[in-house]
Amino acid sequence: MAGIFAMMCFFAFQSDKMMYNLFTMKIMKSLFTLLAFAICASAFAFPGVTQTVPDSSGEYVYYKDNTFERESYIGLIYFDESTYGIRYYAPQIESQKKPEIKMQVYVTIDLELAATQGRIDFTGERVEPLPRSQDETDIINYLHDFIYELFPKRIMMGEIEKETKIDEDYEQFGGHVSLIYEPSIPILNLKRIITSDGKIALNAVTGGKLISSTDTSFTDFVGIPSKINENKKVAKIKNGKSNKIEIENPQMKTTSFQIDTNWEQKSAASWMYKSQAAVSSVILPVSDEQSQKLFRMFILGRSNSYPDWTKQSFVSKDGKIELNQIFFDSTTNTFKHDFKRIISVGENAKSIFTLTVDSSSYLKNKKYFDKITSSFEAN
Repeated sequence: MAGIFAMMCFFAFQSDKMMYNLFTMKIMKSLFTLLAFAICASAFAFPGVTQTVPDSSGEYVYYKDNTFERESYIGLIYFDESTYGIRYYAPQIESQKKPEIKMQVYVTIDLELAATQGRIDFTGERVEPLPRSQDETDIINYLHDFIYELFPKRIMMGEIEKETKIDEDYEQFGGHVSLIYEPSIPILNLKRIITSDGKIALNAVTGGKLISSTDTSFTDFVGIPSKINENKKVAKIKNGKSNKIEIENPQMKTTSFQIDTNWEQKSAASWMYKSQAAVSSVILPVSDEQSQKLFRMFILGRSNSYPDWTKQSFVSKDGKIELNQIFFDSTTNTFKHDFKRIISVGENAKSIFTLTVDSSSYLKNKKYFDKITSSFEAN
């Protein structure tokens, strides 16, 4: 049965790829996948823990680990409740003649021991590459300790329904610390570790979900640049004739938003401005209880597109959810701004409005695009 679930997840992505061009596909893929999401997400769970948002195979998270002297990241990926990968990455520092470091460990754990005693014991392990120096051996030992320490702490927490902070002594991170948990973060639900003097020791900076067995997004991650050379040739957009889009939904609220004649309709639910921006508006069967699953789906990147969680903005007010994000595409070395607005339009039904725009175009035409986003409403 789990195999059938996995295939449903995979073919949902594949059929979505055939429906749209490359730019629109990246927007619509996540929305289309939600039709299979409830089945796929419930297939697995963290050992010994009932999760508010169950993990699904291929989900991963990256932390910036400030306990190292150099810029360092720790990635954690979930395959099933007994199989995990953990990766260390540090970029090259030319001025100090320090090479790039990439080390990863794949482990299987004793599920019964984890569930009954809250203790972690490896039943299998693969290290890539094998350590070639004492420094690399120390990194592998650190990755081991990361699992041995943080997995039992997460098991002890039980179900986490909202952001939760606990204070305790944790020598690996300098003594007395605060651990902040949030159910939308995959696997450990760990968002941040803060030291007693207020410094961030560990911080979740991005996450994603692999879409196939050939997806290398997890092992390709090398950090998110603070800035890139934007396309300065992008023109200022001249306003076209106003075009109010109304979407009537039987026995539900009608949703609407304002674009103009610069936009070309590509499907019943999507519009594009040249190759620079895309808008979509869909209705999904989502109950209030499933909202956190929906939120996790939206904040995870796919296909070498990494959300910068340090720049994420989330507001829930007057029945409308506003989620603003910036994604870095490592394949094209570009940023995209992603704006989502979510409104309940009926019982167990939500309208999802999405505007995704190239960073160069957005920065040149911020007021133009912000006006479109703010125009979305339900009546």
